[in-house]
Amino acid sequence: MAKYLRSVLLLMIFLLPACAQTSIPAPTIIPPTGSTISITTPTTIPSVTPQPSVTLQQDGSLYAGPGNADFEQVASLKAGTDVLPIATFGDFVQVATIVDGQELHGYVWKNILAALPAGLPALASASVPWQPLYLPDCSPGNYTAATDAVVFSNDSSAYLDNESSAIPLAEPLSIAIGSAAATPGDGAPAIKILGSPEQPSGDWWKGITRLDLGYMNGNYYIGIRDGTKADYVVYRELPIKADQTIQLAFDQIEGKSFRILDGNRQKILSMDLTTTQGVNLPNGLFPKGVVYIGTTLPAHSTFNVTGLRIGVLASGQWMQAQNGYYTQPGLAELAVSHHVTIGTEFSVGYTSDPRYCRTMQRDFNVAVLSEFSSPAMWLGISQYDFSAIDQAVDYASRHGWRIRASHLLWGNPDILPDWLKNSHYPREQYIQIMEQYIKDVVGRYRGRVQEWSIANEAISRSFSSGTDFWNDKIGPDYISLAFITARQADPEGLLIFNDYNNQAPQDALQASIINKMYTTVRQLKAGGVPIDVVGMQMHLFMPWLSSSLLPQKAAVVATMQKFAALGVRIYVTEMDADLARQPGSQVEKWAFEAGVYRDIMEACIESGVCNSFATWGISDATSWISCASNGCLNEKNADPLMFDPSYAPKPAYFAVRDALQTDFTVTPITTPTK
Repeated sequence: MAKYLRSVLLLMIFLLPACAQTSIPAPTIIPPTGSTISITTPTTIPSVTPQPSVTLQQDGSLYAGPGNADFEQVASLKAGTDVLPIATFGDFVQVATIVDGQELHGYVWKNILAALPAGLPALASASVPWQPLYLPDCSPGNYTAATDAVVFSNDSSAYLDNESSAIPLAEPLSIAIGSAAATPGDGAPAIKILGSPEQPSGDWWKGITRLDLGYMNGNYYIGIRDGTKADYVVYRELPIKADQTIQLAFDQIEGKSFRILDGNRQKILSMDLTTTQGVNLPNGLFPKGVVYIGTTLPAHSTFNVTGLRIGVLASGQWMQAQNGYYTQPGLAELAVSHHVTIGTEFSVGYTSDPRYCRTMQRDFNVAVLSEFSSPAMWLGISQYDFSAIDQAVDYASRHGWRIRASHLLWGNPDILPDWLKNSHYPREQYIQIMEQYIKDVVGRYRGRVQEWSIANEAISRSFSSGTDFWNDKIGPDYISLAFITARQADPEGLLIFNDYNNQAPQDALQASIINKMYTTVRQLKAGGVPIDVVGMQMHLFMPWLSSSLLPQKAAVVATMQKFAALGVRIYVTEMDADLARQPGSQVEKWAFEAGVYRDIMEACIESGVCNSFATWGISDATSWISCASNGCLNEKNADPLMFDPSYAPKPAYFAVRDALQTDFTVTPITTPTK
């Protein structure tokens, strides 16, 4: 009887047209040239004879589109749940169901359902949501779900550009915008798509392939750059107001030609970039079959976009969950029982890539913000440009992550602004400058930033002159002054004394750093200096360090407990493992890396004194060791992080996950906790 009633209710849901939308609306898809797909407004639920309900044979998920790796999960479904099948698409079935009294629509994997009724129709590609290459709630802007609007802001006095890492294209790209508006600015804001990234310094435009779809004078415009000069080689203000719907669709993966349609699906422009006069794009905008997605914003401007969708035709293919990656809890959730947070160096600009955003949301709960180390932020004595930090802090706060400022104070001359690095003040004035800086920055973000890295690398840099600006100008007591000033500015903030090569005494240099840091912490703590945490960076196997030495777990545990006996906690703050000089095949190197990651996570747990494990980045695609941009080491086959360049989890990820799922015998030492 109960099953019958559920079936009746599901049938009622099916017949209600108001319930026909999935959580991610499917915009009209413009098929590639030559496609047999008709250009019609898609219907989420086709007009077919209602089918009997089907029962789930095992636990599963309801997805917003036909894909388990590319679409968001709408709900978790338990075995025995009744669903009303509507149509099929690839490996998925479109269904209606009820979860906790709420009627939901979406897609489930065929294999978790009992036998499907005969004659179930198949959906056309144009009738399902796009496979998203961009997620509005992940974007660098501020997204409001109720209005489906994202606001991109630039409070700085210069152009603000961001872009994702490389996203491979399996189908031609499409972009849809419901409407756009902008505040006045000295320029035109735009959504930008690139086939090759911009240069971070020098001639930023050289060699790039880029198309902007943006706002100018109340209309949409397109601008195209081919890498031969800074200016657009094609600029067109389009004959369509920006308060209306627009869509741009490429005809090939390489982006050699495209069409632009208005809200009535009328073509307003088509262009072949390989034959357009004055354009040097013989292989299209995406000659390597990858796209970089981002925004460009003029100074002191905002760009408000509704209904922004960037995607490709969905494949409908079920992605086999490697070792349960898509079905088991993420690292952050698993680490809770061990009282450990999982962090990573986080960049807002990369969130235009949904893979980056989803991985961050799934596996990490601490955003480590290196914007605090940017020399561009500190303009002069008590003069700042906080726009980049504001954007990062606001984004991390909206997503509920704990925030670590990395670093509030760092004496590395390479990251100091020129006005300070080249200055000549007396010692007392440097003290005043440093203390005022700490008061200003900590005071601005007090309550929003929970953790502060203070006097980063002060010990390791003290062995060489000229490598720690603050030590050279003030002396070693700058460390205590910085911690005391930070505590006064934020009594609730957690203060970290961070360094590298301090995880285990494997050679004379490491032993010297550990011993000097231990003595310094002991003396400072005895004098009442508020050090809460000793941070161990764990940049392992770097060419300038003891690259051949593998940290032994027992030695790491002993070092962690040695510091903890002084009344501090331990954080692993910046872990990565440079494999460039490790012997063996990739399989062998990744297996070695997995063992290293597992050892460090196990050491953290077994020590009983370690409360955070953070990597310096998410994917090998963006790691400072392996990326190709200026400022990166660009080491080949370094593969330093837990996710490969396509954001697929590597053996190191599963080694960490296994460690978090293991029960350990921990003998904690008694230390004060904050």
